[in-house]
Amino acid sequence: MLTEAVRRNHYPGALAQARSRERTSDVAIGVGDVRNGTAPRPDSRFRAGSITKTFVATAVLRLVAEDRLRLDDTVEHWLPGLVDGKGNDGRRITLRMLLNHTSGLFDYTTDKELSHTYERDPSRRLPPHALVRVAVSHPPLFPPGTAWNYSDTDYVLLGMVIQRVTGRSYAEEITRRIIRPLGLRSTYFPGGSSSIAPPYLHGYEMPDSGVIKDATVLNTSFAPGSGDLISTVGDLNRFLSALLAGRLLPSSLLRQMLTPVPRSRAGSDMDKYGLGVIITRLPCGITVYGHGGTLDGYLTGVTGRQGGAHTLAWVINGSWGVENQIALMDKAYTAEFCATGSTAPGLHRRDGAGPA
Repeated sequence: MLTEAVRRNHYPGALAQARSRERTSDVAIGVGDVRNGTAPRPDSRFRAGSITKTFVATAVLRLVAEDRLRLDDTVEHWLPGLVDGKGNDGRRITLRMLLNHTSGLFDYTTDKELSHTYERDPSRRLPPHALVRVAVSHPPLFPPGTAWNYSDTDYVLLGMVIQRVTGRSYAEEITRRIIRPLGLRSTYFPGGSSSIAPPYLHGYEMPDSGVIKDATVLNTSFAPGSGDLISTVGDLNRFLSALLAGRLLPSSLLRQMLTPVPRSRAGSDMDKYGLGVIITRLPCGITVYGHGGTLDGYLTGVTGRQGGAHTLAWVINGSWGVENQIALMDKAYTAEFCATGSTAPGLHRRDGAGPA
């Protein structure tokens, strides 16, 4: 499926890795750098985009497991006075609502003036509280808990809550609690750096001119806790496998994480949302759990079956055609998890020739 998508949308290339108990299969398609035409390296780093949210959600739920947070805690309790004005009320929004996108908060990334600010000065850095202030300058989309809408504002706030509770930034806390214990050696948060540590997959945009533009160097301060993670397909698989196997959360909290919000529609009718995860019910009856990401230069995804024995991670190094991303994800996951049964991944080769 990734091969077809790369050809149809003229993406430079893609990487995918499927893991099961029996084997790990890597596929590299196209090129990782259009200047020299080299194939993508399976261990290449890239910007994982909103897959970051699953890491943040896991860190929050671990604090819940330690009784340092409660899912029914309000935003006002931990961040007093921040979510206020224009009908927004942090006293009515709980951490659970942030995790599952039922807060009703406006998504600051869709604010036109903020978008123009970053277009005029891509190096501009705004602190998280300033991004939240942009969000609450808009009325809420609906009363908290009454509907569902995906909002990056929710996860910026969760990152701030992690810091308030632990005294460490969300990046430090996730590194300490998840990245290092799992041995995710190629995964990190860039902080103030706009570059990616090598080896990395170049990311590309296609402006209105129709000529692709290298977008690898990027200031991700606009996505703190919502989309700034850097990783690899191998590390994403290892993380998700550990999460779904119950190695990171108690079973009661993992069960809540993987329970869909009834009114959610995370892309298509196949996709629901839990606590920081996209839950996809495939046509063959299998359900998989993970997240997708969209960021300048990259389209990403990782998903797996409950228990963590079979996972799939992928990245495309072109970010145009975003409107087709959910359809691509659904097709890729159907091909991987339905056509091959429950134990054997659908990626058969390591030479770049296999399907994805």
